[in-house]
Amino acid sequence: MTTENHTNPESKTNGSFSRWFYIAFFNLLFAATIGVLLRGMFIWEIPFVHFRPWLHAHSHTALLGWLFIGTCVVLIHDGGQGVLTHRLRNLFRGLQLAVIIMLVSFAFQGYGTVSLTASTVHMALSFWVLTVLWRNSRSWPIEGSGRLSRWAAVMYVLSNLGAFAIGPIIATGNQSKEIYFWAVQFFLHFQFNGWFWFAAMAIGARWAERQGFVLRMDRLTLGLWIASAIFTYALAIAWSEPHPAVFATVSIAVALQVWAAMRTLALLRRFKTTAHDQFTRWARLLVGIALVSMALKVLVQASVALPAVAVMAFTLRHYVMGFIHMNTLGTMTTLLLAYAVVMGWCDLRSKTARMGLVLLISGILLSELLLFGQGTFFWAGWGMIPGHYWHLFLASALMPIGVGMLLLSVGWTTSGDRRP
Repeated sequence: MTTENHTNPESKTNGSFSRWFYIAFFNLLFAATIGVLLRGMFIWEIPFVHFRPWLHAHSHTALLGWLFIGTCVVLIHDGGQGVLTHRLRNLFRGLQLAVIIMLVSFAFQGYGTVSLTASTVHMALSFWVLTVLWRNSRSWPIEGSGRLSRWAAVMYVLSNLGAFAIGPIIATGNQSKEIYFWAVQFFLHFQFNGWFWFAAMAIGARWAERQGFVLRMDRLTLGLWIASAIFTYALAIAWSEPHPAVFATVSIAVALQVWAAMRTLALLRRFKTTAHDQFTRWARLLVGIALVSMALKVLVQASVALPAVAVMAFTLRHYVMGFIHMNTLGTMTTLLLAYAVVMGWCDLRSKTARMGLVLLISGILLSELLLFGQGTFFWAGWGMIPGHYWHLFLASALMPIGVGMLLLSVGWTTSGDRRP
């Protein structure tokens, strides 16, 4: 892979894409910093931080500020072929303004008029952005990135049915009822198992297509992924309704998911050598972490076919948080950063930038080990690992430090793109 930037007639437009990626990455800095504050609350009393409202600020900024905007930038950019129109730029501006309002209002108000209004505005604008992605994907191979990107958009819209239901549920005083939990889990489930999952596959498929590969994900494999994404939602129901039929649905769903994963893995093996030759070692590292996280996600969900494991997975908060962060950080964050490295948006020739990336990756990996490790200790009845909350706080602190170092020293370029 060459190291110089290749200018082209769309360099100014593509540069704008990289600026929006930079803005989205800045949202990750805020989300990661709040995450550290939340970890610190288990060690000290922090007067101005109230856990639940700040947790909402953290999650909304991470999911809607960093991951949604970042993913849309990557997919619409399309390796330099996409065009950032004036309308699309305004949509991104509206999304970012909504994220800022959510960041502040959720932290100090929780679910209230301002935060819910900002969330609704973000939802409406995000649907508009996804129509742009939908139109662009019409020219992509239908059996590859075309269908995958459109199903990603469908899953995103589906997930927001859960988010849309939260307001009325709270307004009718049912926030403490099962229906509130089901609505929240509906949103999260179809974000992680739908929107992020299909978007990640679409990013990988589109890269392969730009290398000249004919990537064909047959209808059976795609159907297996869709069916498993829909029916694994039964896991969220199983926690409060441990009915045998619910667990049977979970078992069938995870079996379909494993089958889909095996068929997809056979497809990916064809591109292993080419990907190794095209990517720098940093890009290979980031993509490798993303692929391992995706594989672990499938294995973790496969284990919940056992009812005892399914109940444990939802009742142990450390497992829940570890699974969420495995999707958001282990898979999507590393994959989006790999794209930025490959496209030349993120120049890692600086020692400080490389150290920032190492700290970010170390924070992600250590946090996952600590969350799943402590969760396993609780499950085995061994109690708390000595110094656990301190360890988790220090591991989490590596992430905003790493993001900050990348933002300050990485040399994010806005004047063209490196062709993969």
